[in-house]
Amino acid sequence: PESTKDEAEVQMYLLALKNCLLPEAIPILTKFAESEVGSYSIIALTALQRYDVGLMTSEVKQTVNRVYHQNLRIYEKNVRAAAADVILSSNPSYMEVKNLLLSIGNLPHEMNKYMLSKIQDILRFEMPASKVIQQAMKDMISHNYNRFAKVGSSSAFSGFMARSADLTSTYSLDILYSGSGIMRSSNMNIYGSSNGAMLHGLQVAIEAQGLESLIAATPDAGEEDLESFAGMSALLFDVQLRPVTFFKGYSDLMSKMFSMTGDPINVVKGLILLTDHSEVIQLQSGLKVSSEFQGGLAIDISGGMEISLWYRESKTSVNNRGALVVAGNVTVDMDFLRAGVEVSFETEASLDFITTVQFSEYPFLVCMQMDKATFPFREFLSKYESTSSGKIVTSRRSRKQLVPGSEFPLHQENSNMCNKVFDSSW
Repeated sequence: PESTKDEAEVQMYLLALKNCLLPEAIPILTKFAESEVGSYSIIALTALQRYDVGLMTSEVKQTVNRVYHQNLRIYEKNVRAAAADVILSSNPSYMEVKNLLLSIGNLPHEMNKYMLSKIQDILRFEMPASKVIQQAMKDMISHNYNRFAKVGSSSAFSGFMARSADLTSTYSLDILYSGSGIMRSSNMNIYGSSNGAMLHGLQVAIEAQGLESLIAATPDAGEEDLESFAGMSALLFDVQLRPVTFFKGYSDLMSKMFSMTGDPINVVKGLILLTDHSEVIQLQSGLKVSSEFQGGLAIDISGGMEISLWYRESKTSVNNRGALVVAGNVTVDMDFLRAGVEVSFETEASLDFITTVQFSEYPFLVCMQMDKATFPFREFLSKYESTSSGKIVTSRRSRKQLVPGSEFPLHQENSNMCNKVFDSSW
């Protein structure tokens, strides 16, 4: 990354380092975590968060703490929020947590609320850092009403999507606003864990900055000179994909506003071969059994951002679509008889995350919705036997059902706000 000064190229190199997760890249990422360019810092910090906790040396932790507490320079809010995530996910010490708690109350208005929600979410969800946080909160200087009664619209929330004996799937939604009510960053994550192994299945992040001039608002401290920008990035199955830019620069922003159709911008669309397995098994009886299985996944991730100056409302949306197909067959072939079983199942699902902000009054109204649409599930099974004389016997069974959609629960404060935004009882 140090061989070029082109911002797009530096980001590309940093994203490559984020994907490869080489221990040798940690010093480079640590250096860029303190960069004056906010996008470099964000990529470097989110990359450091993906490393094993054992690789987080004291030098790395000191750097991340300097970024959060702004010991050397002023950083953007989303950079400090990313630094806080690294601190809280890297086996933090008692003093690190205490200093973080002491900072609440001295942060920008919305970041106070974001950090408060983050701490409460860790405690409620019993994440690894919850024990040391509980220990630090016994000190009334760091845990008191003045710090923990901050108001705002920013939030962090985690919940379960599915729980079973073999698999657990969780989701998290983090959203940070500027003091003027415009979304600064939004982060949606979906994780899957089974038998001690964890997979970061999906992450969709939206970043926006420099939009205060649209509503004649005052930017937060340290963000007065930021260029107007909005973009989106996605991480799929632990692989960071290339980010997509909605607009960059004030002139590009104005042209997009007047030509905006409201259609989402595609981030990634493609087909993934999940499995392609073929095997011949020799049975003790002398018979041979051949089996073949194939599975594929089609994905479509898109997002959009709309701003209406007339209605003084902004809306961001993240749309995730997917379809899964798995098919296989097992065949026993003898000289006089051929028998087999064919199985297949298919399903398609969608998950939408919509954030609506009304900034016609203060405090502004924010409503977050995470919806899972009704989706079909189809399963097919067929058995067949054919003899050397040409006689064929086939039996088929199928099962089809609709899995009802639902809206994933968020915190009660969000439900109350949505009630005001849509002026209807839930």
